[in-house]
Amino acid sequence: MLNRRHFLRAAGVTLALPWLEAFDPPAASTSIAGPPARSVFFMVPSGVNMWRWHPKEFGAGYAMSESLTPLESYRSELTIFSGLEHANGSGGGHYEVGVFLTGNPKYKSKDGPVEPNTISIDQHIAGSIGTRTRIPSLVLSPPGGSVTTSFDAKGAYINAENDLRRLFNELCGSTDVLARLDRRASVLDLVGAQAKSLSGQLGRHDRSRFDDYLHSVREVEGRLQGDRNYFASRPLSAPDAELALDADPIQRRADYIRTQLDLVALALRNDQTRIVSILACGSGSEFYGNWPEFGGGTHHGASHGTNTEDETAQPKNYAFLAKHDQWWIGHLDRFLGKLQDTKEGDSTLLASTMVLYGSGMSWTHCPANLPILLAGGSRLGLKHGNHLRFNRHKDAKGSPVKDVKKDQTTLCDLHRTISERMGVPAAGFGDSTKVIAELV
Repeated sequence: MLNRRHFLRAAGVTLALPWLEAFDPPAASTSIAGPPARSVFFMVPSGVNMWRWHPKEFGAGYAMSESLTPLESYRSELTIFSGLEHANGSGGGHYEVGVFLTGNPKYKSKDGPVEPNTISIDQHIAGSIGTRTRIPSLVLSPPGGSVTTSFDAKGAYINAENDLRRLFNELCGSTDVLARLDRRASVLDLVGAQAKSLSGQLGRHDRSRFDDYLHSVREVEGRLQGDRNYFASRPLSAPDAELALDADPIQRRADYIRTQLDLVALALRNDQTRIVSILACGSGSEFYGNWPEFGGGTHHGASHGTNTEDETAQPKNYAFLAKHDQWWIGHLDRFLGKLQDTKEGDSTLLASTMVLYGSGMSWTHCPANLPILLAGGSRLGLKHGNHLRFNRHKDAKGSPVKDVKKDQTTLCDLHRTISERMGVPAAGFGDSTKVIAELV
């Protein structure tokens, strides 16, 4: 019987085998038998060209919009949403990043997550099932650090990884990673030996507190042993001929994003993690600077230059936004293709992976009628193939209705639906009041 400790050794890299039917039955994250469920949350802030994003028709017979045309081949694994928003219009302006996966109406930090927040949906899921994989969740962004959509149960931001080579080493077990694990093991062995000696010298109350400390040490030992077992043998040096691991995210942004998504696909395929959040950059940030390939200018500048005017009134800015949208959708298309081409049992990795993609703005600073799509997850019970409309608006430009309707459908309702497809209850998450029935 094969198990998760079997490895492939080729091209100078030691890799874990992907999920195979011959493995021992995994600790399934849903009640559906077969490969485990995964979820990816991918945010590109500061809005889109709303004139070209949403299809004009609703239901199953819609014609794919210009911005989303590359995704036509995934129609059976794709749902496009119109009208989704956060309750009470929260998340407006550059607060969008901190609200995108939390739905927290009180979050008002626009210059980075410097204020306490509430837990994000990826961490809500990871808190329940993250221990089933070596890496509870991956949190990524090109700027790294506090530029993230992920927040823990105390509302503190989760540091985002932005070093592709470090991420590759962590996934593939470089010599440095294995040496670090050995050093940690040596320290914990020493702590354990000293703890046994010290425990006998303590009084009853101190011993109780000390036992709590030892419990935390044993938890670290358990996680460490899991990592050491995962990398059961030392790999050779890892070539990077096919991966741009040292690409600068600004100067070589296409290479960087392509490699980042390739590593995410690798982590999902090898079941090293089942939960991933990706943030393209901060909201209102000019992280990528000028985009000469789009005729010059910045995404943030183009977004602010359009407001809700017609394309004819702002042709340059809207043309920039359209090309920017197509650039990111092109990367999403390639990523979905990798998942689609990876077979799992009688299905595909895409059918077991829910990929939420979108922005926390529609028009300039507007948090209503958000550009959101969900791809993958058909094996998890999702019903795809539609353009769904929610929350009627006053006009085609998405001006929100001021009064919150009792039947309002929010982005957090979608988060809850994803979480529960992962096998993690999420009633009351953020502003959610329901699972989106049209999806399940």
